[in-house]
Amino acid sequence: MPTSCLDRLWRRAATGFAFAFLFGGGAILAPTVFPLVALTSPAGAVRRRRCQHLVHLIFRFYIRMLRVLRVIDLKVEGAERLRDGRGKLVVANHPSLLDVVLLMALMPRAQCIVKKELWESRWLGGMVRGAGYIRNDLDPEALLDACRAALEAGDGIIIFPEGTRTVPGEPIRFRRGFANLATLLEAEVQPVTITCDPPTLIKGEKWWMIPPRRPIFRVMVGDRLDVTGLLGYQYRSLAARKLVRSLEDYFAERLADGKA
Repeated sequence: MPTSCLDRLWRRAATGFAFAFLFGGGAILAPTVFPLVALTSPAGAVRRRRCQHLVHLIFRFYIRMLRVLRVIDLKVEGAERLRDGRGKLVVANHPSLLDVVLLMALMPRAQCIVKKELWESRWLGGMVRGAGYIRNDLDPEALLDACRAALEAGDGIIIFPEGTRTVPGEPIRFRRGFANLATLLEAEVQPVTITCDPPTLIKGEKWWMIPPRRPIFRVMVGDRLDVTGLLGYQYRSLAARKLVRSLEDYFAERLADGKA
């Protein structure tokens, strides 16, 4: 059998193991380790910080395991900008199912807005609640307050403004929710460009559809954007639209040039 075929069979088997490890490990850790952290930590910020850091360590280990198993390669530029402990909106494109895992592995203080179903999950709900992740079904004012508190605590809030994984070949189109948050909270925006070559785990693709060679993920953390310069507009909605257009152009340029 040719070496390329053996390599692809290995990567398919290793990918299956990795998915089983992720979901099986989560099902074990959520009702055991995370409740133990909660029991041994004072309620509030300290407990949330410890749970967030635990998630960070778990995902760091997971990404390292994927690299050791030769499932993926990873190149990161500007990782220190995600580790500085200052609250910011981390805005990223979303080419792959692994994107959130990559970002949380790079961010010791990562905050997420999660689906109600995940918050109430029998298996993962304890982990999500312990880490203080924000429910997406909160009323707008409560959601805004939760995001403000997270930023003031020094957490980085991960947002994929496309709302779902990118469809290959289609232009970047951002929803305005992140821009409304940024302008209402006057928050710094940290753009992160992610590419994967060849594409894998894209929208509509099953996990066993392994690309012909090992994919290389590239994560480029750009310079922060200060949105206060946009707040001179008479209407905040205009500032939000300007921010959306600016970031769509930013990501389109970097993805077209292959700078990630």
